[in-house]
Amino acid sequence: MGLFDWFKRRSKAPVAAPAPVEPPAPAAPAEPESLWQTGVDADLLWTIDPEGKCRATPVDDLMAVAIEASDGGPDGRSAWWLFYGADEDVAFTLPLGAKGEGTMVERIAALPDFRHDMYAAAIRSTDVDTFVIWQRPFD
Repeated sequence: MGLFDWFKRRSKAPVAAPAPVEPPAPAAPAEPESLWQTGVDADLLWTIDPEGKCRATPVDDLMAVAIEASDGGPDGRSAWWLFYGADEDVAFTLPLGAKGEGTMVERIAALPDFRHDMYAAAIRSTDVDTFVIWQRPFD
């Protein structure tokens, strides 16, 4: 008989936890912005919307980049990127907060005369406004 045998006899075998009565809560729905994807391949900016449509434009064809903000607040909701193509019409749009946005922002922030001050103002905005953050210089 060992020194701790009395302790082993007194301790009870562990009891399994009862099964939960309710199933676990479902995961929170994805933010609508996260259903969009964006990125850069070489010098091609692209986006894929929630329906799977892909739109793209070469960086060399960009005429301007803007952010359209609403009064939804500074958390990025209700703010949209606007990319103007060679014909000076909107080539494509996507919401702030899209998957891959960081890579896209790095690429356009590297463009000459990118307005970091306007970008900062746009993402903090709580007013309805459009902020031109980059525009191709006029020849």
